[in-house]
Amino acid sequence: DFLSKKLPQREFIIQPCLPKQGLVMMFAKRGVGKTYFALFLACKIARGENLFDDRWKVNKQWKVLYIDGEMPANAMQERLKTLLVDSANIDNLSIITRDLQENGYMPNIATEEGQAALEPHVEKADVIIIDNLSTLSQCGKENEAASWDPIANWALKQRSCGKSIIFIHHAGKDNSQRGTSKKEDILDTVINLKHPTNYDSKEGARF
Repeated sequence: DFLSKKLPQREFIIQPCLPKQGLVMMFAKRGVGKTYFALFLACKIARGENLFDDRWKVNKQWKVLYIDGEMPANAMQERLKTLLVDSANIDNLSIITRDLQENGYMPNIATEEGQAALEPHVEKADVIIIDNLSTLSQCGKENEAASWDPIANWALKQRSCGKSIIFIHHAGKDNSQRGTSKKEDILDTVINLKHPTNYDSKEGARF
């Protein structure tokens, strides 16, 4: 019966790295450019534009929800201005940022209450960007596997509803993703941003 079911073929939101109903993690050390790159992806996905000389392809516009738990709102605004030099509106991009919430409160995605608070916004999105795990999820010790379970269950639920998630995370001292390796068990893609060996800070975002 299962083999005879007519199931839709899996699409790509960004080919080759982000499938529809895909779960992705992007991590890096501080200062490499995680948030800038994540905003860049959000703009391209929302506008249906290819990246990197068409090597990464976006075949149509998708609704993107960017949840930011760390950056000051004015810094987010300035970064977006550098990415949207043509001043075009992006109706498909929504942003939730800490500075614009009452008392600076942001929902904790590791709790049922936090997940419920985000649900009205999440249900309208095709792609959810969580920036970042350290500031938007507090549940036990980061290096304990059980601390990831509530977030993994929420992510799998969103995947079953047709949504894709990009988690932004910090690298540890050994340059692997910080905390338990169990995070990678459910992921389709893991992206590690690194500066090249000849990097100069005057170059800005280069990895």
